[in-house]
Amino acid sequence: MPLPPGSCARLLGFLPVLLLAFGLVCPVNALGQNRRSVNPQALADSFAYRIATFTPTSGPPGTVVTVHWQSLPALTPVRLGVGALHVGFESLKDILTDQSGAFTDTIVIPQWARSNRAHSLLVQDIYFRPLALSNNFLVTDPDGTLSREGRMTAGTNGCAGLVGEEEERYNLIGNVQGLELGTRVIARGTLADPSACGEGKDVTIRITNIRRGIGY
Repeated sequence: MPLPPGSCARLLGFLPVLLLAFGLVCPVNALGQNRRSVNPQALADSFAYRIATFTPTSGPPGTVVTVHWQSLPALTPVRLGVGALHVGFESLKDILTDQSGAFTDTIVIPQWARSNRAHSLLVQDIYFRPLALSNNFLVTDPDGTLSREGRMTAGTNGCAGLVGEEEERYNLIGNVQGLELGTRVIARGTLADPSACGEGKDVTIRITNIRRGIGY
C-alpha cells in the first residue's frame, strides 16, 4: 500500500505499541504531513467518554465526512485526522474546540486509505499527543466492497462471525461451509444491515468471496 508522499515510514507488528509506550512519535516533515503510531484499543479505552459521531460511516477514499466531537478540552486547538493500525495516523485539519469542548467539522478520507482494514478518526493536541479515537470508519472500494482478514468465530443470532486484527468483530452473511471456528480467512463483500443478524450491532458483511488466509 503506498504511503502519502513525505509521510513517515510504515511501522509493523508490535512496534507501534512500543513507540507509543515510550512516547516516540514520527517527526513533522517539511510538507506538513504528520504521521504517528497509535495503540487504538488503549486510546479508545482511555478516552471513551469523549464521544464522536460522524456521517457517513462508510465510503471510498474521497468521501467527505462530517464529524462532531464532544467532551474535549474547551477552547483548545486540536488536530483531526484518520488512520489505521500498522499504518499510522495522518493529521488532516486544525480545529478550535468551543466553550463546551466540542466541535463540528468535515474531513476528506485520504486516497491512501484502503478497504482491507479498519480506520478510525483521531483527535490530537497541537503536539500530536492523542486525545480521542472514534469508532471505525469503514473504507470501501468505489463499488462498495471491502475485505477483512481474521479468524472465524460465532456471530450473533446464528450468523457466522469474524474477528479482525484489532479484535473488532463482524457478522458474516453467506456461504462459509467448510470453515471451522478459529480458521484464519480473508472475507470480501458489501456492508449489510446489522438487523440481518437479528439485533446484532456488529458490522455485518454480506460476503461475495471467502478463502483461507495465506499459510492456512
